[in-house]
Amino acid sequence: MKIKVGDVEINYEVSGEGKCLVLIHGFSDNLTMWYNQVPVFNKQFKVLTYDVRGHGKTEMAGEGFSMELFADDLFNLLETLDIKEACIVGYSMGGRIGLEFAIKHPEMTTGLVLANSGVMGPDVQLTPEQMAGRKEHRQRMMDLVETGKIEIIADTMAENSLSPGFKDREPAVFQRYKEVKMQNDPTYYPKVMQGTAEAMANPPDLTKLKCPTLIIAGEYDGIMGEAVITYMAEAIKDVTVKVLSTGHASAIEAPEAFNQAVLDFVNKL
Repeated sequence: MKIKVGDVEINYEVSGEGKCLVLIHGFSDNLTMWYNQVPVFNKQFKVLTYDVRGHGKTEMAGEGFSMELFADDLFNLLETLDIKEACIVGYSMGGRIGLEFAIKHPEMTTGLVLANSGVMGPDVQLTPEQMAGRKEHRQRMMDLVETGKIEIIADTMAENSLSPGFKDREPAVFQRYKEVKMQNDPTYYPKVMQGTAEAMANPPDLTKLKCPTLIIAGEYDGIMGEAVITYMAEAIKDVTVKVLSTGHASAIEAPEAFNQAVLDFVNKL
């Protein structure tokens, strides 16, 4: 379904009844990535999924993208749907959106799940090799996106999101996740990547989080390292940490363990 929210028409889906659980996808994904979560979660909760601006079937409106803008979109969507409060589950970029929302609207946020979504603190120091590796990776992604070849983009980004060798071990799972990414138009990816880079360079103050928080990390997640997890766990007041034997996309790679971690957390709120 689509609904006009502020200056953008947002594509969304709602299923189930009860307290609201909002699932926010990551960069280069869309609401269809939650195919292992929605059928489980909507047995207990009202589940809201939506396509973030610049992804899926949501309108490609606006020039400058930022986590603040995306968080405002979420607020306006909840207001339009008359949802007063919700637990936010955000994967990767979606976690940063949820974090911005939770800090800005604590009265509406009953809990926050940061799924493979890292925030680097001021004391987290990268080695010169790590900094060079991140810069090189970002440039490779920009070069890839600029080709506009969606199948190659989807294939590469899906593989990078999973643990080493997963593509070969579980080809059917890999293909389904790739097909999620194939549904996007990569035209706006560079602007989203710029907004993501700016968010990484200007991390929010995690001590401002007032709601219970669950951090889900992947043992083989090359994007979110141990130092980042440690910083976040120390900075957030009410926090639980769950590490799964996955790469970055833990909801795709280990759905049962991911779902159980979220349900255990949400049912304690």
